[in-house]
Amino acid sequence: MARKTDKQCAQAATAAAIVGKTDTGTNQALHATLTPDEMRRAQTYLQSGKPITGK
Repeated sequence: MARKTDKQCAQAATAAAIVGKTDTGTNQALHATLTPDEMRRAQTYLQSGKPITGK
């Protein structure tokens, strides 16, 4: 399986937050979708202020 880009990790984390709606739901969605390393990379990418839309 190909490694996800930091941007893809950030997109998945954002989607999990939207779908999860609550802290528990978001946490479950994140753990089902991303590895701990991918979660860290997503957080770093989101904190950088870079856009998560587009190619």
